[in-house]
Order: sequence, then structure tokens, then C-alpha cells
Amino acid sequence: MSVLELQADVTYGPINSRRLGRSLGINLLPVDRKLCTFDCVYCQYGSARPVSVRARGFPTVETVMEGMEEALGRLPSPPDYLTFSGNGEPTLHPRFPEIVREVCRLRDRVCPETRVAILSNSSRVNNPEVRRALVALDDPIMKLDAGDPATMARINRPAAGVRFEEIMQGLAALPGLIIQSMIISGQVQNALGEAHERWLSAIAELSPREVQIYSSERPVAETGVQQVPKDELDDLATRAEQRVGVPVRAY
Repeated sequence: MSVLELQADVTYGPINSRRLGRSLGINLLPVDRKLCTFDCVYCQYGSARPVSVRARGFPTVETVMEGMEEALGRLPSPPDYLTFSGNGEPTLHPRFPEIVREVCRLRDRVCPETRVAILSNSSRVNNPEVRRALVALDDPIMKLDAGDPATMARINRPAAGVRFEEIMQGLAALPGLIIQSMIISGQVQNALGEAHERWLSAIAELSPREVQIYSSERPVAETGVQQVPKDELDDLATRAEQRVGVPVRAY
């Protein structure tokens, strides 16, 4: 199955993001493989065995910051966002908190109007050091595709030791939380029925600042994953906002 190529450096873009405008990506993961605690059925980088936090091959702090300095220096104007994302789960980097501090300092010095965000799968949000680093970001955009362990297991296929209950605890303790949810249909789905109702209940329990929902427009890891059409996604967002009492935006 066709999937997207991995990011080949510590920075990429800026790309024109549906959610973040002109976004300069920051890849803290190895450039030769996907490295993630999830193996989502819809992943644009294809399927791979989920890994533990003991993985190796991360760029050094110095390499990351040199790449950031170079990328920002060549841009004709500051990007809207600096976004931690890349070839898997950014918080897996063993020095993630230090890198967040250094990137925020660089932003303050070079492009103070630019916001700093993360697109995270939330698997390490219950780690106190990781959560403190997430608090320093302008927009902690955290994944929640499921409202129960069974649906998370089917959609996200997490590594051993990643528990739905701990993710919920960590998200509940994160100020300024933004939830991102991939809504899919097909053999595995969270758009209808009990799976969707449990997702709504989890969102209501967390009461985030905002919920961002979207569907699969890129290549996916597994056959059987079906995109939810944009008009249906818009309707779902409207109904969800009425149910949970927080802004829900469809992209």
C-alpha cells in the first residue's frame, strides 16, 4: 500500500496546514524509520510495530537547535507555528523537555509572534516531566480517537504498557488542552454507535479548550479504513459541540 515518505531532517516545511496555517515542522525522531508508541490503522507513514521509550537513534539537542536556527534564518517571514510532529511520537525523545525549553527560547528571540504546538498521540501525557514540557507550549494538541480501551486498541494499536485510563488521567491534568481526533469509518470505526458515544463521553469528561476532528485524506496503513466525507464530518462536529459544550471544529 502506498504511504508517505518519512521526514528526512529535523525540520520540514513550512507546510500549509489545515489547522495551523503556515507551520514549520520539527521532527525529533530518527529519519530512517517511523518511531511511535501507536500503530494507528490510518497512519500516513504506514504500519510498524509500536516501540517503547527505550528506542535509540534520536537527533541530539544540538542538532535540533542548529536545524531550527538554519530553517528560521532562511525563511522570508516567520511561520505561524513551530510544530513538534514528524516521524512518530515527539515526546519519545529522551530530552524532549529540554528541547521544548530551547525551542521556546529561540522562538521568543527570533519570531515572538509565532506559536509553538505539538501534535502528540497522548501516550506519554501521564509522565510528569513530559506533561510539564507540554504546559510550556502554546497549543498542546493531543490525540484522543477513542473513548474506551477496546476502541483504542482497534484504532491506535498501542504498545504494551500504554493504557487508556492513564492517558485520560494525564489529559485531565493538562491545562489548555486541545483534543485532536481522527474520525474514520469502515471495518474499524469511531463515527457511529457505541464507539462514538464513548468518545463523546470522554470529551465531555475532559472539557478541553477545543476539539479538532478530521478524517483520512492521505494514504493509510491498513485497507478497510474509510474517510468520513466532509459534510458528514461538519454535521458530526455540530452535534458533538451541542453534546459536550466545547468548540468542535471539523477540518
